[in-house]
Amino acid sequence: MFKAIQPATKTRLFLSLLLIASPWLVILLDSVFTGHSVLESFPVWSDELSYWHEILSLSRKGLQHGYYTYNELVPAVSSFGPHGFGTVSVYALFAKVFGWKTYSMVIANAFFMSLAFLFSVMILKPTAKTTWFVLLFSISYTPFILFSVTSMSEGLNQAILIVYFTLLYAYFQREKKWLFVLFILFCTAISCVRIIYIVLFLPILFYRKNRFVIDAKLAIFVLTWLVFSVFLFLFSIQFVSPYPDSFLHELFNTNGIVEKMSLAIFHFGQNTLDYINPLSDNAIQVAERYFVLVVLVYSLIKSRAIQSKLKEIEIRYFVVFLILLLVLLITFAAYDVSDWRDYRVLAPILFGCIFYLILNSSASEAYGLLVINALILVLLIASPLVWKSFNADRYNPAIESGLLKQIEYTVQQKNSFENTVAVQLFDKNIVLNIPAGIGISTADTLSDKLQSKYVFSEKKLELTTYNLIYSNQSEYLYEKDIR
Repeated sequence: MFKAIQPATKTRLFLSLLLIASPWLVILLDSVFTGHSVLESFPVWSDELSYWHEILSLSRKGLQHGYYTYNELVPAVSSFGPHGFGTVSVYALFAKVFGWKTYSMVIANAFFMSLAFLFSVMILKPTAKTTWFVLLFSISYTPFILFSVTSMSEGLNQAILIVYFTLLYAYFQREKKWLFVLFILFCTAISCVRIIYIVLFLPILFYRKNRFVIDAKLAIFVLTWLVFSVFLFLFSIQFVSPYPDSFLHELFNTNGIVEKMSLAIFHFGQNTLDYINPLSDNAIQVAERYFVLVVLVYSLIKSRAIQSKLKEIEIRYFVVFLILLLVLLITFAAYDVSDWRDYRVLAPILFGCIFYLILNSSASEAYGLLVINALILVLLIASPLVWKSFNADRYNPAIESGLLKQIEYTVQQKNSFENTVAVQLFDKNIVLNIPAGIGISTADTLSDKLQSKYVFSEKKLELTTYNLIYSNQSEYLYEKDIR
């Protein structure tokens, strides 16, 4: 006979199920507050629309889709957009199985988060108290709440960090070779989702024989990691369409070593000042930046790295310090600290680090992290404009455009421009009407110099190499004259 489940086990099971269901609970709560079902939602922002349409094309047409570019700056390989192939490919697998609707990315994010929590619960079998702490943290984490109903990739990235820190915790507990191999393979894969994840290789290189080790072997490991990281970076950018508004694009197109160094130093300094300046952005972004700094300093102190002069390091805290420090430095050096950009990079990393600290820390430490987290949530509740900006226009359907749906997909394309339309505006009324497989190139100027087969405009154009094939009172569709 089966024995009756003990009360403690029942509690742990119940909390584990709640944790696995927490992404769906957050979506449900948002639906209650907004008065709209997630099934009524649409991607709105340019990044959301870019993700959504590229996933649609990849899932339905495979690699034979048009270019997703800015000013027709194409990648060296394939026709992926500025987000690269990693993120889009993961969602495309979901789309192949479940289909792809306007709200599908929201559902996919919750699905990935639930899978990650399920994986963590099965691998680690956390106590009821630990599960309770993780649950409270997850459902009150401000970035999780804000992005839960968007078609952004934050849900996927938070799921990735949950799996990563689960594997790291399991390896530190067991130090098995198969876990080491799995860890390396997983880090390689996720570095194709976001290249900044190359820093996640490092913690396992410092850890050998149940302790933190600094020796000649570590130097070889780090050197190997640097070479491998450069290889991953050079490999991944082959599949990324250049983004002309990014700092790296500007840096790479600046002539002269002195000029490049001056630009890099100025950019790093400006980002650093913007990060610590409490008036540089809205209160939600600033609060999250300071939360990162609090966790960074706290982890450094608890790691005993300074007190012991690197001789007796608490590895569980040091890995959090190391990861946050390197991600911050890369963010200052290569990204922008403004307009939610640094927020998007740091939010999943911070989520994973706090998840890991909860697994390792005492109850008092976990309570402290939860209190800070709750204060930022209160700040969000007191900032209705931020909440409104994330939901603005999200539940209004796109205006149907019969004209855009006249664009024909070429099955046997000779090059990806044959399945590309050039536009100036990148809004949902345009993007959501463009057929699957047709790439979208945002152009500053719609002219005869373009290579895209189609040009869409909301005003009549004077073009010599394009023919007007469809029009109405406010929309004009042109096709390239290939004669």
